[in-house]
Amino acid sequence: MLDALTLIAGDGQRVEQRKDFAPLVVLAAADGEPVGGRMVSFFVDDPEGTGTDFRGGSPVRVTTASDGTGTTDVPLIAGDAPGAVQIKVIADGASSAFSLEVV
Repeated sequence: MLDALTLIAGDGQRVEQRKDFAPLVVLAAADGEPVGGRMVSFFVDDPEGTGTDFRGGSPVRVTTASDGTGTTDVPLIAGDAPGAVQIKVIADGASSAFSLEVV
């Protein structure tokens, strides 16, 4: 089991409509140590109806590298309407969320 999924890069982004967000990066850890080889799922939560989604749809699943990092490898594209979006990240008992905005 993982203890934590720490947001490393990509949180707090503000992107114009129909533009790509930068990749999202998390660090998976157990007992304070990075853990590679774990499946991490990134789910779009779009309660304000911005239309933001990953190319090909949500969720996007990646496997953490040997240093424990997991990076989205599919573009996250801002929708046609402004508003807040969360990307929920889940892996092996741990979770976290990125807060993003379409402007």
